[in-house]
Amino acid sequence: MTDEPTHPLIDLTPADLPRIKDLEDLVWFEVQPGGTPADLEDDLDFAHARAVERSGGPRTGEPTDGPAPLLGIYSAYDMAVTVPGPQEPVALPMTGLTWVGVHTDARRQGLLTRMITDHLERVHQRGDAAVSGLHASETGIYGRFGYGHASTEIKIELGRGTTFTAPAPIDEAAGAVSTHVVTLPTPEGRAALHEAHLACAAGTLGAVTRPDAKADQWYRDFPKSRGSKEPRRLMLATRDGQVSGYAVFRRDSKWEDATPQGGVDVSELGAVDHASLLALARRLTDLDLTSKVTFWNRSMDDPLLWWSGGPRGASVRAFDSLWIRIVDLPRALSDRGYAAPCRLVLDVTDERCAWNAGRWLLTVDEHGAATCVRTEEEADLVVPVAALGAAYLGGRSVVSLAPVHGITEHTPGALRQLSRAMRADLDPTGAIGF
Repeated sequence: MTDEPTHPLIDLTPADLPRIKDLEDLVWFEVQPGGTPADLEDDLDFAHARAVERSGGPRTGEPTDGPAPLLGIYSAYDMAVTVPGPQEPVALPMTGLTWVGVHTDARRQGLLTRMITDHLERVHQRGDAAVSGLHASETGIYGRFGYGHASTEIKIELGRGTTFTAPAPIDEAAGAVSTHVVTLPTPEGRAALHEAHLACAAGTLGAVTRPDAKADQWYRDFPKSRGSKEPRRLMLATRDGQVSGYAVFRRDSKWEDATPQGGVDVSELGAVDHASLLALARRLTDLDLTSKVTFWNRSMDDPLLWWSGGPRGASVRAFDSLWIRIVDLPRALSDRGYAAPCRLVLDVTDERCAWNAGRWLLTVDEHGAATCVRTEEEADLVVPVAALGAAYLGGRSVVSLAPVHGITEHTPGALRQLSRAMRADLDPTGAIGF
C-alpha cells in the first residue's frame, strides 16, 4: 500500500483566483501593471484547471489565515488542430495544455510529473480529444512525458516596401482583394477575428484554433499594461463581400535622426487562398512611418518567404512551435489521413499512458484512410510514442526521427513505408500561442 501524496491535487474555482495570481506572478515573474486576480478569470478554463495545494500550515513570513498557497498549477483549452486528411487537411479536437507552473520552493519534488500524469489521465477519461498539444517554455521538459516536437515556427523579417513577386494568376487575383483595418480589442473586432481565424485555419496544416468560449477574451486590451503601445489592430481581407484573410498586428513608434523607423509585429496571419495572403502582405509592408515588418508563426514553405526572394534577405529564425502528445493512439492514428497505403505492425512504447503501449496494426488504404487495432502479429517497427507525436502533423519524416527517438526497424523497408505514409505535402505552419 502506498502513502497518499503529502500535497493534494485539487480542482480550481474562481474563488482561488488570488492564490492563482500569487503563484503565476512568482513562477513567470511577468506581472501585469494594474492587473488583479479577477482579470485572470477569463484566461482559465475551470473545467480543466487543477493545482497542487500545499499542506502543513503557514510558514514563517506567511499570513496565518486564509487558504494554503498553491505549489503547482496547470490548465487546458478545448481546441482543434489541422492535420493531414485523406485528401485535404482536417481539423481534429486537441486539448491545449497551458498554465503549467511549479512554485520555486517545490521544484525537483515530482510535482510536474504528478500534474502531467493527471492531465493525460483526465484527457483519456474524458475522451474529448485523442491528442494533447502545448508550447514548451523550455524544450528539455516535455519529451520525457511523451510529447514530440511536431511543428517549427519560422520568423520572417522584411523591410518596408518589400517586393513580392508572385505568379501572374495569383498577382491578378490579389488585385480583386480589398483590405481594411479595425481596432481589435472591441467586441466587433474580436468577433470578426474569430470568424476569419476559423475559416483560414480549416485549410492550414498545423493551425490551432481558439475555443469559441474564449474567443471574446483572447485579445482583451489592458491600457495600463500596454503603456505607450498601440492597441492591437486587425486587418481583414475581403473578396466579393466575404472575409478571405486576416492579420493581427501592432506597430511601435520609433524615430532616428528625424527618420521614422517603426516596426510592425504581425502575430497572426491567415488566408483562405494565396491571393488574399499576397494582398495582406503587400499592405502590411507598406504602412506609413514603419521600416520593418516581422511575421511570426510561419513555415519554410510559406509563399511570403519565397515571393520576397528567399531566406537570405528575410532574417529567418526557427523555433519549436507545437508539441503533440498522442493520448488515444488508435483514435489518433485512425482520424488523420495518409499520403500512401501501408500495412504495418507498430510496437508502441509508452511509459506514461499504459493503454497506448503494445502492438497495433495500422492499415491505410489507397485513399489515405486508416484503421488502427490491437494485434498479436510480430512487430515491423518499435516506435516510442513521442516519435508518433512528432510526425503527427506531417512536417517531420519518421525516417529523420529514427535516430532522434530510437525507432527500431524489424522488417526491412518498414521505416521508410511509415515515413512516406505520414508525411504531408507541406510543412505545418507555426501554431498560435496559448
